[in-house]
Amino acid sequence: MRMPEIAVKSALPQETEAVGIPAHGRSRQDVDFWMNCVGAPLVLVEMQDLTVRQANRNAAILFGRGLEAFNHCQMEELVGPEATMMLGQIWNVAPVGTPGEPFIIPAQVQGQERSLMVQVTKIAVEDETLRLFTFMDAPPQGSVTLAGWQDNMLSMLNWLPFGFEIASSDDQIQFANSTFKELFGFSQDDISDIEDWWRVAYPDPEYRAYARKQWYDSIAAARAEQREMTPFDLDVATATGRTRTIQFRHRTIGNFNINLYIDVTQERAAARELKRLAETDALTGAMNRRRLMDEAARLQAESENRSAACAFLMLDIDHFKSINDRYGHSVGDRVLVDFTRRCLDALEPRDRFGRMGGEEFAVLLRRPDGAAIADAAERLRSAVGSTPFRIDHHDLAITVSIGAVLCDPETSLEAGISRADNALYMAKEAGRDRVIMWKAP
Repeated sequence: MRMPEIAVKSALPQETEAVGIPAHGRSRQDVDFWMNCVGAPLVLVEMQDLTVRQANRNAAILFGRGLEAFNHCQMEELVGPEATMMLGQIWNVAPVGTPGEPFIIPAQVQGQERSLMVQVTKIAVEDETLRLFTFMDAPPQGSVTLAGWQDNMLSMLNWLPFGFEIASSDDQIQFANSTFKELFGFSQDDISDIEDWWRVAYPDPEYRAYARKQWYDSIAAARAEQREMTPFDLDVATATGRTRTIQFRHRTIGNFNINLYIDVTQERAAARELKRLAETDALTGAMNRRRLMDEAARLQAESENRSAACAFLMLDIDHFKSINDRYGHSVGDRVLVDFTRRCLDALEPRDRFGRMGGEEFAVLLRRPDGAAIADAAERLRSAVGSTPFRIDHHDLAITVSIGAVLCDPETSLEAGISRADNALYMAKEAGRDRVIMWKAP
């Protein structure tokens, strides 16, 4: 069953353009005239909040109120809260003057339950765009395939704990459930077409390009194999400015695209935190031994294709045991924390710094040559020993001994660590507070 479209089309300005809304639509007097020429209930409402502007005589009969009573009343007064919510979820993205697809809503009309078939058309009235609702009684259940299901289907879709969207084959939104609105906060005015979605959801142009490629490449691969799209995550900006991590799922069914938006922000944050805890020293915040060894293996593998020298530095705080014995472990812990801060400040962001255990630390770095690596090690030593550590009114003179080794692709990670350890031992034996570069015998 089709809704009466001829009256809608005949009232629209001929200069309507597909790319936008004309600067001036029909006059209110013209709209009032043709609305009352149509033999179906028509209600003209504001785009955003569904406030009624006017209705025709057939609408007055359907809803049991005088024409004056429609002015600035809320749609909820006509069809009830549930139907109003559904009306707000039907996205009419067709050009001005083109009726959207009809749909069925379970309404409360004059205190009685009633199934209505509704069609939405955007129309230009003078200097603004409004929504025209055409109402008809829905066919009896069973007379139209799935008509009996639709009342319950919309309620079920709104109950889903994730965003659910039905889009046309060109990705124009046709329906979005209530969770979609809760997730992103965007209205139909914010997203009138797919380009608006890319603009508001991904404000950073570089990330937007990445997101678009991920989306269309994944969909193309799924459609080529006639399967569901492989899920993936993207960071999406919401209307409030908050960023949510959304897992996207997609399947093409018939002429429609079904999109699921699952908020995994908390799950991904928890996973990152667990990973951080598993890879981080709890006291100092530096990398732990396991993470540092993983980074060392990766850095060594990369060194095969790089000309810059790679080095492994072993650091040991001099006489740390005496600090614990004299001042207590709480002071010793604070020395370790301050030591970590000083070292990180002296290193470059690309360098890797970790705690191997106790008062022993290690650094992975890459520099143009051995001289630059020796300079980096010397800056570490100076950063630690140049000024006392101020802890609980105590000025503690802390120094560090450093053993360094240049790594090459032929040297195993274990051999490199052993050589750095030997160089550290030599620095201790030579009087501490110094840097020793390992040299082959």
